Amino acid sequence: MQLSEELARTFAAMGRFLREREGDLAPTDVAVLVRLAGQQCTRSRDLAQAEGLDPSTMSRRLASLAERGLVERHPDPADRRAQVLGLTEAGLEALTQERARRVELVTDTLADWPETEKAQLADLLGRLADSLESARGTHTSGQSP
Repeated sequence: MQLSEELARTFAAMGRFLREREGDLAPTDVAVLVRLAGQQCTRSRDLAQAEGLDPSTMSRRLASLAERGLVERHPDPADRRAQVLGLTEAGLEALTQERARRVELVTDTLADWPETEKAQLADLLGRLADSLESARGTHTSGQSP
């Protein structure tokens, strides 16, 4: 129980920390840009499913990002009725800057930690992320798209 409580406390503190020092992108914007950065192009419904959101919610988020010039839409070559999404150069630059901002915030926070403890934390968080992704995959693999 202590591990679960400490993880919840850590994630909540990190969320508050980032919101209080919010950059130009909201956390929800960052999540979409990260997904798009890992893809050549994708559809809105695929992003909604990957983020666990209702398609209409994702559509509104994408419209906002497109209005700001961070995301672009193109006809899907496989189905001209559908659209695929991708990052614009401005979207990639905004994501790069946001990642650098977050790295700086965490690096500054951990500045007085010994290097060995920072390396250990990075290893353990990496394992946790891998385990969570693996568990998520086993829970969603039986669902239909």
